[in-house]
Amino acid sequence: MKYILLLFLFLLCGSNYAQEMVIRGTIRDKQLQPLSTVLLQARNSQNQVLDYTYSDQNGHYHLNFIKNNELIIIEASSLGFSSIKKEVTIADQKMLEALDFELEEKAESLKEVIVEGHQKIRINSDTTFIRVSQYATDTEQTVEDLLKRLPGIEVLPDGSIKAHGKPIESLLVEGENILDKNYKILSKNLDAETLEEVQILENYEENPIFKQLSSSEKVALNLKLKDKFKYVLFGNISGGYGLKNRYETALTLGLLRKRIKLLEFSNANNTGNKAANLLQSERTVIDLSQMFQKIEKQPLTIFSIDEQEENIFNNRSIFNTSMLHSIGLSTKMNNELSLRGDVTVISDITTQDYQAQTEYFTGANSTTFFETSSYKNNNRIGDTELEIKFTPNSSNYLINTVSYNMNPHDALNSITLSDQEIRQQNDINSEKFYNHLEHTYLVTKKSALNNYLYFGYGDSKESAEIIYPSLSELFKKEIDETFYQDVRNKFNYYGLQSTLLTKSQKWENHLQLHIHNEVETAKSSLITEQEESFEGYTNNLKIDNIFVAISNSLKFKLTQDNYLRGGISLKRSWFNGDEYLLKNANFTLRHKLKNKGVVRLGYSFKEELPELQLLLPNYALNSYQDFISGSDDIKKLGNSVFSLNYSLYNDIKGFSINASALHTITHSGYAPGAFTNENFIFNEFIPSPNGKNTLANLILTNYFSKLKLATKVETNQSFIQSPFSIDQTSELKLQNYSGDYSFSVSSYFDKWFNFSSGFAYRYSSSELRDETNSFETSKVFADFDIKIFESIKFNLNNELYVLNKENYTFMNANIVYEPKQSRWSGTVQLNNLLNEREYLLQSINSFKSYQKRISLVPAYALLSIKYRF
Repeated sequence: MKYILLLFLFLLCGSNYAQEMVIRGTIRDKQLQPLSTVLLQARNSQNQVLDYTYSDQNGHYHLNFIKNNELIIIEASSLGFSSIKKEVTIADQKMLEALDFELEEKAESLKEVIVEGHQKIRINSDTTFIRVSQYATDTEQTVEDLLKRLPGIEVLPDGSIKAHGKPIESLLVEGENILDKNYKILSKNLDAETLEEVQILENYEENPIFKQLSSSEKVALNLKLKDKFKYVLFGNISGGYGLKNRYETALTLGLLRKRIKLLEFSNANNTGNKAANLLQSERTVIDLSQMFQKIEKQPLTIFSIDEQEENIFNNRSIFNTSMLHSIGLSTKMNNELSLRGDVTVISDITTQDYQAQTEYFTGANSTTFFETSSYKNNNRIGDTELEIKFTPNSSNYLINTVSYNMNPHDALNSITLSDQEIRQQNDINSEKFYNHLEHTYLVTKKSALNNYLYFGYGDSKESAEIIYPSLSELFKKEIDETFYQDVRNKFNYYGLQSTLLTKSQKWENHLQLHIHNEVETAKSSLITEQEESFEGYTNNLKIDNIFVAISNSLKFKLTQDNYLRGGISLKRSWFNGDEYLLKNANFTLRHKLKNKGVVRLGYSFKEELPELQLLLPNYALNSYQDFISGSDDIKKLGNSVFSLNYSLYNDIKGFSINASALHTITHSGYAPGAFTNENFIFNEFIPSPNGKNTLANLILTNYFSKLKLATKVETNQSFIQSPFSIDQTSELKLQNYSGDYSFSVSSYFDKWFNFSSGFAYRYSSSELRDETNSFETSKVFADFDIKIFESIKFNLNNELYVLNKENYTFMNANIVYEPKQSRWSGTVQLNNLLNEREYLLQSINSFKSYQKRISLVPAYALLSIKYRF
């Protein structure tokens, strides 16, 4: 440990002894606006490059190199601007401290890769430019609708976006990150009419100092709007009403100027579109193989009724009344200081009726439940974030982000189970607060120090009320009583990550020290009006966790496009008074095949301590018929992950392939277990090794330019083998398998007609003790976009599902009237035209088979009017 610390100090201080020449300055255009990503090069009289850099977002740059007595030439160059050269010597000391450039735009054509005469796609360095008009059918309503048709971009069913096979880091508008992690609000609400171009930004990095020293593998999207929507207030307002008292209203406002960018989205509807689905919600795990990540812990909930909701069809399966209001603002106060903030308020009131059959395969005590249920959930969310960026010079970058989220919601579930009437209600109030302060300092041209100080707080309160006669029988109550369960989870944590980045021509090194302190409590109690507690059904758990970790990651460049990267970390953790040493290691080889794609081979070994839910010593109610408990035996979780990926993205020819395989071996961890009686399932976690799973994925897309057709083939495979405990005695192997296969074809005709059609098939199975349970689902779809007249467009969606030999057919249609010279337009929505009344859902989860018949929204028509300004 002491040698690593000495190395850390040596790398930090050693650069002070180099004799260097330092040149600083600012790059601006002729309007005196700062220019970023301008290439600055220092050359000697023999035209040898002594140093180079790129200007940051404020136009600042910083060059340094070994001093000599020669004449030095400094050249500033950027795409779309005329290059400028200046000659300096070491005697020009004042000039060296403020060597500024003013670049003039040049009218000559840029050297870019262009596809076809009408420039569908052009590629310049790490940026792919896509003209959306070449892929649109004029029936798209939102930015998301357009993104679904663009090459290299994938919109997942939950609305999240991938570009070139990677989840996007940000969705920018005119270069600004306005809504940050909640970008789905933007993509699902911004009018498609505003969009001119989409840019895929490879090697995206927001931190200007990291951009100089570290090779990022992140990707982002930038939306370029049409000129008529810049510098003016623009937007649209719409309202609609239909049969069955369906309604929807929406308002969008935008203002995009050089120093301020503002977007506001509001809508209300009872057509089933849930607003809460637009917010990003992920549990953050502190992964020491990732050098830079925001650490945001999420509160724990135990009693769950929300899982009754099904979003498979969204506005067909969910009876939902929704309200959304979101505003995002980004502004540059001056060349050094910028602010970004957003506020989102959401309300969803959801109802759903269903009949369900649940079968547990746990050996001799296999149990089946049949229930009829009605469900209602009232969910409210308030979410806000404020970000401040300060760049006083080219050597310093400071960013502070503060976010707060509150989420009160209550759910009510009435159930008929055999001859018993059951009622369960759960009220939850949760809040989260996070602060992230990050400072990056450019120590030398080849090294930087990044300090990240973070703080987090969370508090969740659950209050559940359960009326279930069998609970009284379980606890031997003489009369039926109402049961109550109170749960409280509270945490606070803070920490510091200090990372030294060093770079040379061939290698890049990250040395990190991480200190973290966390306190978390979880309390649960099951009571009745007559009984204050039940033995074995009360939890009062507290976790004190302090750790110190040292990590080092080294990236060695084999060639311009190929590299080896390896990392190792040691973490000393004091967890509830016990000391643990956790080891992590990772390795990646990237090899680019000439014009034939990129291969990545990876391995990682991870050790971590269990989360709180795995350590609950006693049982707590998870639902009216499920209990859950953890283990009081704290074991390290250890696994090895082997990964292989091949990708090729040729946006010019419209061809891409992405194939991945991931194999995980669990060396130590916790195995799920269960035992049942006639009315209840008791779930638990028991320390056990020897789990493994394999995931494989293949996506192949191809655009046939002569036919103007695009095809997509995709398959996902999952093989999971894990230990499983039955009745707290024997341990068996549980094997789950699922396979998805899909094919689709879409047209890009310039004419009046376009279509998208395809099929999908899924097979899932679970095997335990020679008992196999399986199901399969098939889907066929055909969508048509038709221009009846120049101003009238017709969209028809058809879907056929086959589940357990049962057929379900759905048809939806939209008729859009949009006169070319008018700001007014109208749409008629026709939902569930064949009036399907129910739908069968099937799933296999570990040892459980689940079938649910949900009620669907009846057929209705809705007329809406939109005005653009």
